[in-house]
Amino acid sequence: EPQLVGTARLSSSLPVVGQLGRLGCSRHRFSQGLMAAKMRAPASDPLSSSDEDEDLGGAGGRRRSRVASGANDAGNAAFAPPLRPLAGRSFLEEVPATPPDSPAASPAAPTDAIALPPAASGDDDDGDDGAVFEIRDFTTASSFERITHQITLAAKKWAGLLRTETIDEDGLMSREEFNHMEFKYELTFQLVLPEASDPTPGASPSAGVDKARSTTDRLGLHTFPMRAHRLQRWFGVHHFLIVSVRGQNIDVDSARTVLSAAALAVQNVAPAFDPPISCFVPVDGGKRRRYLGELMCGGARAVYSVDQRGKVDASLEHLEGLQDFFCRKFAVGAKEVSRNLMCGARFTYLADAFDPFEGLDAGDNGICGDGASCSGRGSSDSEGSTAASPSASSGGAEREARVAAAQSEALLADDEQADPIESMQLHCLWPSFPRDSFVDNATYSELDPRIAPFWKLRLTKSDQAPLPLSKSLRTLLDFRKEARTVRSATAALTANAPKTAMASLSMAIQESLESILLPSDAEMQDLVAQCLTCPISTPSSSSTSPAFAAAAAAAPSSAGAAADLLPRLARLRGARLTTLMAKLAELGSQMRCFKGVVMLWCRVLAQMRHRWDSEQPLAPDAEPPPTGSVSARAVRAEHFGSSCLAQQKFEMLLRSAQVRSASSAGLCMGTHAGAMAEEVEGLLASGAQLLVPELLHPALLTEDMVLQLDMAAASIAEPAERAELCGRELRSDVAAFKAANVGASLEDFLTWRTRLLGLSVEPFPREWLEEMWEAVPAKSAAEQSSRLFEPEREAEMALHYLENIEGTHLLLQVFRSRLSAALEELSASAAAAAGAGAAEAAPAYLRVLRERAISACLTAFTGGYRAGIQCDAAGSGGSPGADDTNGGGDFCDGANVVMGEVDDFPSEDALQAALQAVEAFEASTRLAQSLRAKFPGPGASLVEELLSEGEAAVTSDGQRRIIEDIFHRSRVLAQTQGREAPDGRGVFESLPLAKEFVLSHQPPASADTAATKRMYAEIRERQMRIAIARGFRLT
Repeated sequence: EPQLVGTARLSSSLPVVGQLGRLGCSRHRFSQGLMAAKMRAPASDPLSSSDEDEDLGGAGGRRRSRVASGANDAGNAAFAPPLRPLAGRSFLEEVPATPPDSPAASPAAPTDAIALPPAASGDDDDGDDGAVFEIRDFTTASSFERITHQITLAAKKWAGLLRTETIDEDGLMSREEFNHMEFKYELTFQLVLPEASDPTPGASPSAGVDKARSTTDRLGLHTFPMRAHRLQRWFGVHHFLIVSVRGQNIDVDSARTVLSAAALAVQNVAPAFDPPISCFVPVDGGKRRRYLGELMCGGARAVYSVDQRGKVDASLEHLEGLQDFFCRKFAVGAKEVSRNLMCGARFTYLADAFDPFEGLDAGDNGICGDGASCSGRGSSDSEGSTAASPSASSGGAEREARVAAAQSEALLADDEQADPIESMQLHCLWPSFPRDSFVDNATYSELDPRIAPFWKLRLTKSDQAPLPLSKSLRTLLDFRKEARTVRSATAALTANAPKTAMASLSMAIQESLESILLPSDAEMQDLVAQCLTCPISTPSSSSTSPAFAAAAAAAPSSAGAAADLLPRLARLRGARLTTLMAKLAELGSQMRCFKGVVMLWCRVLAQMRHRWDSEQPLAPDAEPPPTGSVSARAVRAEHFGSSCLAQQKFEMLLRSAQVRSASSAGLCMGTHAGAMAEEVEGLLASGAQLLVPELLHPALLTEDMVLQLDMAAASIAEPAERAELCGRELRSDVAAFKAANVGASLEDFLTWRTRLLGLSVEPFPREWLEEMWEAVPAKSAAEQSSRLFEPEREAEMALHYLENIEGTHLLLQVFRSRLSAALEELSASAAAAAGAGAAEAAPAYLRVLRERAISACLTAFTGGYRAGIQCDAAGSGGSPGADDTNGGGDFCDGANVVMGEVDDFPSEDALQAALQAVEAFEASTRLAQSLRAKFPGPGASLVEELLSEGEAAVTSDGQRRIIEDIFHRSRVLAQTQGREAPDGRGVFESLPLAKEFVLSHQPPASADTAATKRMYAEIRERQMRIAIARGFRLT
């Protein structure tokens, strides 16, 4: 074992550093000495929760039996004592002033010496033996003193943070850095609380420090922390400083020098640190992760060392051998050990093979209903397709491209079914027990994982887990540049005749390339058929799935949020899930180019126009789409719901077909007179019974039509002329009312309109109403020749808009429809994660992510998105610049139609923030589905904690049996896949991934640093690591 150095006795390199510093050695010569150190690739040592994954999971988190053979062949020699000094010049060591030809300058190199570059061989820069020694730096401070001073400044700053900051369960960490001799030194301070502690919110810093100090001496659950730096697990320290040099791997001699400087610096600020701070310096880097450490406290000193061996000694694979090694290492007698030696153990088992994950609906995996891929196919020459057939010379290449595209689609489908869980780790813990409590030797062991006092399960999420819904949204965003070139959907598919030979050649090449990206004619027909099987609209009162209905009928604590979900999603102005527009958006997101989206759009419209002309049903809609009038507008004209303008046009087309095919075409059937007469008896001025007239079907308005009416009304200053905008409906209703109620007056008409129809009459001037009442003759609705709603005209206008929509406007509405449907689908899946048929809401963690995703999307697409014309939640138009009580009105798709503007997406930052929130929601939802499938019955109570924390304590026998079944199934699958050799053993009968032991010797009444004797051992199949902490009193 090497003799560590601290502030009491510096290493052999310190006199050289100090002497040359005082002699004024040039900065250039000193930098050469620094660069003479080993320059291997540095090893990062981040303070993150991934430390334990790297230590326990190894490369890729595989099982011990699957560790690549020969990975540690370099360490297969006999187990060397920790911190074996390496030969070679320290990177802090300066070039000696001894002449190069003197015997002292060229000692015999040992067998393990490291070759140094010529610049660091001790020769002068110019290679001349008689070079003149020149002093350029006349300062008296040595490099050691400079480094100590910089660390002291950082330590004082850290002490100030400890006094002012509140320490929570995550502890406190700070990073500092400074430059010295062209090297950057990095300082990492950290104070962590033991895992078993439960800090009170708002506790003072001293309270957290007391908990850290009170648990560092005794073993317990905190001995094997789940999320902590490896130093805490190896040495049991909770307050430490790590000094490293960026881009450099420090050898042992240099590490001793830096450690001495750190220990001296900490001693200068020692009274401010409670508990005392331990100092560490990484040595050599690489997979060995060696450290030198030191703690000075109260006249006592503790030294820390750790090393890794590439071959496991059979005598150290069990607790009995480790206890004997402990006694020899610390020179402790057997009688003293039997009284004061406490042990802790942890066995870790790994499961990384699981059954196929079903995930979300099959429609999300990019595969059509017949098993064919929905996107990215080659296109054949067919009627109605604008893509030209490939030439004979390029046919072979295109066929190969189609085959490659089909293969990539198949691989993509497999990837989207990948499990979001990469692996699970089961930790079986014996936190603290006396030496003779359990027998564990080479022939027999009482450390049975099944009866371990504590089980803790931890999962590792897969970095490559697919997110099909989020991916579809990003695919649509990639089409933005191409969409800006499309001025009309129909015109984009009409090929213009080339005027020159070069233009003809360019068009042929372009069409040949597009034929690879576009679906074939047969595939396009299948996609169109899928769209036409979806209803055009979904009533606002219906839910998307039984799971979503369960979420809407949740417990009182979450019922309000579930009931408010659909209105909030409606503010995105997309399309409801399961509608035709949502299906178009879903299939369009699976295309390889925007032209495929336009082709699908136009094919669907062509089929719908054909059905309209032949008076066939447009879609399997059981009831008309929801519409409603606005009382403040004083007319019966109905508006469509809060959806995108394209969805409103589809609903207008559907209502036109329904009205045309009705037996009473053009009429709105009134309520029976007898039933209504009971409610309004005596309302007539003459005392006669009121008869409810049959009225004409009211006009239907999409948001662009509402906007046109509002702009026209705003441009008319005369009230009577402005009232004429609604004159057709008023005159029709007056004529029908007079015909049904002979002798009625204007007051009777206005009373009936306000009290029964709920419409205001304030927008109409009194004189204008009186003149209209006198001028309009009595005539029933059946006798009236004009109609308020003309289905043929409205259908043609709707089809004209849909066929000539601009590319950016089409893509924007498709994107919002896909976004709204994705959030609705994820919300239903999150509710299903609570259990099929369970009358409870989604897990709390998923509800938080859902609210974040919806809020981010609303922030991107609502308040502040459009400063011009806005719309209210009912789809009615607003005035330019109208304010909204929520901080901004909803945007209006009809603005660009009316005002000729080119619609565009929100800002890139807002879009990326929304997509990142949706991705987080989808990733957690898929994780919850996977956990729910793996943990049925009693294991379901673990899902919430695993989802939010990534780990969970196993507290019941039922949960232990389920986890054992999961790990047994994983082992069987790994053997089936050929990654493990079948041995017929169970999970706990086979070797674990890692066995960890902690042995601590300390008298019960002593908390002195000098009495510290602690050893940590980690044993794997092909390697082992031993960390030692030893204390002694300074004389």
